[in-house]
Amino acid sequence: MRRAAAKIRAEFPDTRYNLAMTNHDLLRRLQDAPFQPFRIRLSNGSAIDIRDAGSVIVGDSSAVVPLETVTDDRGYRIVRDWKTISISHIVEFIDLKERDSGPRRKRA
Repeated sequence: MRRAAAKIRAEFPDTRYNLAMTNHDLLRRLQDAPFQPFRIRLSNGSAIDIRDAGSVIVGDSSAVVPLETVTDDRGYRIVRDWKTISISHIVEFIDLKERDSGPRRKRA
């Protein structure tokens, strides 16, 4: 796949065509208005559901994403478990439907 990407970049140097996900792709998805919960699918086949845009911390090459959240007795969402992922390993974003309301953990 890297050869294909290099070939495309060599053939079209003036375009911004890029096969890898960037931090700006993730930031744009998090800042969509109105926010739509989505699933991040990673290159190893695992998936992480993002239900709240404010719970993700995005860096240049990585992001901290919640794996498990709970609501405390005052109604605040608390992250109990999180994971740092490499943005270059994000394969796609998948919209979550209303019926996908349960927590989803990383698949092994």
